[in-house]
Amino acid sequence: MMADLGVALGVIDGLRVLPYTERRVNPPQAMVALPRTYAYDTTFGRGSDDLLMPVIVFVGQPDAESSQRHLSAYVDGAGATSVKEAIEKYPPTAYDFAVVQDVQFLVMAVASVDYLTATFRVRIVGKGS
Repeated sequence: MMADLGVALGVIDGLRVLPYTERRVNPPQAMVALPRTYAYDTTFGRGSDDLLMPVIVFVGQPDAESSQRHLSAYVDGAGATSVKEAIEKYPPTAYDFAVVQDVQFLVMAVASVDYLTATFRVRIVGKGS
């Protein structure tokens, strides 16, 4: 699932994508983190499981105007740089569908460097095995 999300985000020009977490950041960069929740059997008879996966986009210094402009392009609901559109339009191979539920803005420190970030909560539904 993480790899599929990474491929989906790969259509955004100029955004570096890692389908896993890493100790180093090279903005603009997206990282797909492990699921925050994993609900089994959300439909009858092992029909599907339901996951909530965070996708974190790092853009740069928290107080830079350029960072805020970059972040707003990724947060846009549609368009060539929209994280939401990239994820929801991608034809997945590891799950049935994904929906970006919301986004939260934070300043995160990685290796003692602060970055302006947006964490997208992505709901993934798929048949359990």
